[in-house]
Amino acid sequence: METSGISPKINVNHKKCSGCRVCEQICTFSHEQEFNPRRARIKILIREKEGINAPLLCIQCKKCLSACKRDALSWDEKVGVVRVDKDRCNGCGLCIAACEQAAIFLDPISKKVNICDLCNGDPQCVKWCTQDVLRYETTNALQS
Repeated sequence: METSGISPKINVNHKKCSGCRVCEQICTFSHEQEFNPRRARIKILIREKEGINAPLLCIQCKKCLSACKRDALSWDEKVGVVRVDKDRCNGCGLCIAACEQAAIFLDPISKKVNICDLCNGDPQCVKWCTQDVLRYETTNALQS
């Protein structure tokens, strides 16, 4: 067996989430230099009747890669994330439909998809989460 890059992910403890949406705010500020949760790469699904707040974010499973017919999505082996080529993306939504986590979002301004890029290994949502809901973990990915 040999190592093949890293396998980062953000683990979520849904039970701790208060629905404050700080993660959405810091995400858009980090990427877009504005506070606009509609452009976030993480979303909080709030179900008031059930009392559930569920952060939705990419788990880097790569299922979206084969769904994109424009080759706008690629795997960044160095960081271990899915990358979006905004010049190739036409916002068709095939990758959104393929995402079992419901964690690919159409940017309402650019009309291109946004996918969590883990802030290039320094996820700001984890740092700013006031409830310790999000935990960043990195492991070496092994391949036979």
